[in-house]
Amino acid sequence: MIDNKNLLKLLRIELRKMSNGNKLKFLTYKKDRSVLVEKNGDNFRIVEDGYRKIVWDDLTEAEVLKRVKRLQKIEFPRSNKLYLARER
Repeated sequence: MIDNKNLLKLLRIELRKMSNGNKLKFLTYKKDRSVLVEKNGDNFRIVEDGYRKIVWDDLTEAEVLKRVKRLQKIEFPRSNKLYLARER
């Protein structure tokens, strides 16, 4: 479990550590909404599954941070804690 307010700081650190094929999944407490960040080569992919179901491909690290900041307000508006699942 992580604090919602620390999501972007944690993501910035984890994006630099990720190798090809690694995934980070952020879920609400009820696990009904999620945001998945996956590394594909030099680019990243985001899968939003919750209020909306959208996939973004070929994003840079800066674009991922900007997009997740926006998604944080949409998918996790009243969440204080989030689950973090890492897949290697």
